[in-house]
Amino acid sequence: MCDAKTEFEITFDHAKGIGGAGVVALYRMADSGSNQKSIGGAPSGNALQSDAIFNEIKERATEEANLAKQVNSSFRFTVTGNGVTKKWTIDLKKQPPFIGENDEKVDVEISVTDEDFMKIAQGKLKPDQAFMQGKMKMKGNLAKAMKLKSILDPTKLKSKM
Repeated sequence: MCDAKTEFEITFDHAKGIGGAGVVALYRMADSGSNQKSIGGAPSGNALQSDAIFNEIKERATEEANLAKQVNSSFRFTVTGNGVTKKWTIDLKKQPPFIGENDEKVDVEISVTDEDFMKIAQGKLKPDQAFMQGKMKMKGNLAKAMKLKSILDPTKLKSKM
């Protein structure tokens, strides 16, 4: 007696017209409900390593009232990695502050890979260096972008990176 997954693999592996990429995509879709980490600490499914940082920023924004007042700006991060793209919005103009996904207008838009974002959050890569090296693209009010230092301060982030 074979289990359902084995039967599923056999059916699609021998189907005409479905290449290896199609089979892998189907496996990923079937496994996307799990939030487990794969070998080496890399996230599996739709998770990115930077998700932990954005969740921590969300906690800090609600706990530290002066953070929202100090920054008073909005940002959209487009983070890509492992075939996944996520758009995180940090809006510290609103009360209560909003950190999540939405399509509202923001002051600064930033595009960066998950790996480079993690280096910036860890303090291993300075944002201005990432920008000059072409690892990070920025659009919008650059004066407000300078306020990101207080949000991404590695000494205040508690996440295990």
